[in-house]
Amino acid sequence: MTANYHTHTKRCNHAGGTDREYVEAAVAAGIKTLGFSDHSPYLFPEEFGNYYSSFRMHPQELPGYVQSVTALRDEFKGKIDVHVGVELEYYPKCFDKTEKFLKDGGIEYFLLGQHFIRNEADEGATPASWTPQDRERFVEHTDTTVKCIESGKFFYIAHPDVFKFDADDVFYKETVARICEAAKKCDVPLEINLLGFRGKRYYPNPLFWQVAGEIGAPVIIGVDAHDPRALLEADDAAAEAVREFGKFGLKFVERELG
Repeated sequence: MTANYHTHTKRCNHAGGTDREYVEAAVAAGIKTLGFSDHSPYLFPEEFGNYYSSFRMHPQELPGYVQSVTALRDEFKGKIDVHVGVELEYYPKCFDKTEKFLKDGGIEYFLLGQHFIRNEADEGATPASWTPQDRERFVEHTDTTVKCIESGKFFYIAHPDVFKFDADDVFYKETVARICEAAKKCDVPLEINLLGFRGKRYYPNPLFWQVAGEIGAPVIIGVDAHDPRALLEADDAAAEAVREFGKFGLKFVERELG
């Protein structure tokens, strides 16, 4: 791999290693471009009370995050290109305010990682992996993903197959085809997620990538690194993923931040 834009830090409360260790590991692995995309802070509205996610950085951590990554970008200039982004969900009640906060704070790019439907703290806003038989929620999650692709706000779509639906393969393929068609039309890559692949999670879902291959959606590989060692193993993991899913005729692409 020459580029990875999906890298976390300990600020999300479920990753390890220092920012520097990620950059050093990427250099050692021969990666030429490293994008940090830790789980974004979110500005939840007052109606949610004191609610805050347990899996993302807090708003007050954003300046230190940007400062740390940009300092490493300058220090390692000539060895590797380093960028600072975030992975975040689209929550209608609070996205616009959060988007401005992030851009004003120095964030370069967004990855969509739609782990929840609705606004996370809303009643019934369950994680995408908890409703494998629910057609209505699957469609709702798909609607949100398509809207985000068409918005032009996201550099790429992380684990687009994160919604776990296993009730009907035909319905699954018909539904995710909408994501793949939007990605092709808007030229927004869909990520094969190496964390899920190496961890033998329910994603990457072969049915999803079969549809992506048939439609010709652009595909990118993301390490989803939660530990610097994942970057050292990225080449082998990526090669395994290409062998596994290449049979679907996927259109692998490379992307640079403009």
